[in-house]
Amino acid sequence: MKKFNEVFRIEQNSSPVSDSIIQEYEDKVPQFLINLWKSNGFGKYNNGLIELINPKDFESTLWTWLGREVENYVPFAITGFGELFYYRKLTEMDEDVCMIDIQYRNVETIVWNLESFFEDFLTDEENRKEWLRETLFEKAITEQGNLIENEIFTFTPILALGGGMETKYLEKGNAQVYQDVVFQMTM
Repeated sequence: MKKFNEVFRIEQNSSPVSDSIIQEYEDKVPQFLINLWKSNGFGKYNNGLIELINPKDFESTLWTWLGREVENYVPFAITGFGELFYYRKLTEMDEDVCMIDIQYRNVETIVWNLESFFEDFLTDEENRKEWLRETLFEKAITEQGNLIENEIFTFTPILALGGGMETKYLEKGNAQVYQDVVFQMTM
């Protein structure tokens, strides 16, 4: 976690992960994520550029977007704009991390293992600018203030329906509600 911790800082108001959540997911996600949950809990990093989420809060969202429930897929993070990252345990040896780009209704495989997601993908400046929209996010934080738990910046209208990548098109909203609204609007 060295590189990740050099680039990302957890907010003070993070919430501890309960023992029941740890026990429920310890066989579904790598020890790397369990250790991160134990040390930092659920919460926003860098004002919410990325937020580690309680998987229980986003499983129904993931199943909606995928069109089915998949036992070995675990949502674990959202961006400051509501894209959802989930871990896939494909076999005992194979795994990856995918992202649902809700704005354009795309599912992208990001990296081939969870540790690489934190240590390589998120720490790469170009990836943060492209995938997390870091420049727009920082401007939105400056103009609209910090986000609370499970809150994101929402594009109004959504990008696929003519919204723009400017702060004048952004509002704050609940991530799960926005993800559901965007799903319904882009069907």
